[in-house]
Amino acid sequence: MKPQIWLFALSAACFSLASQANTTEVESTLALASEAVNEPEPVTVVRQFIQAFNEHSVEQMLKHTTANIHWSNVAAMKMDIQTSSQNELGAAMTDYFASLNDAKATLRRITVTGNYVSTVEEVQWSHDGEKSSQCSLGVYQLNGDKINAVWYYPAHACDEQVWRDAVNLDIVPPEIGVLKQTRQ
Repeated sequence: MKPQIWLFALSAACFSLASQANTTEVESTLALASEAVNEPEPVTVVRQFIQAFNEHSVEQMLKHTTANIHWSNVAAMKMDIQTSSQNELGAAMTDYFASLNDAKATLRRITVTGNYVSTVEEVQWSHDGEKSSQCSLGVYQLNGDKINAVWYYPAHACDEQVWRDAVNLDIVPPEIGVLKQTRQ
């Protein structure tokens, strides 16, 4: 690997760890941690959106979206556009909360790059006295401080292992040793 590419890869890895380290520790309700120090604004917006979801406040959810919010479900080679406006999203969420009146979401993982926030979200609910949960990958695109588009991928069983915060991970030193400045 050329030195410039290696340095770029190392810088990208450090930036990735730094952005993950800015998130607070994983709790049962990460949405409460929206005041995290140095948290990128897009992450704060997504956390507030999820907090509003947990409160079943459609009005608050919509305050975090643009007027033409697009919500899509992605499955295999197909993408279904669920909503194309705040009115459609509001109606869809009202129906959702009417059928699952105790649904709560937890952000298990968060990655931010530019104006995109990728998440692993766990939703828990009960139906006929039986508790259920599932996880899904979500990608939020922001326009300023508002969510402009959301893509959700197929739901799946959540991983047994709970995410460990990047601050607590053991960092392995580079295998090739110390870099030396060279001239070409």
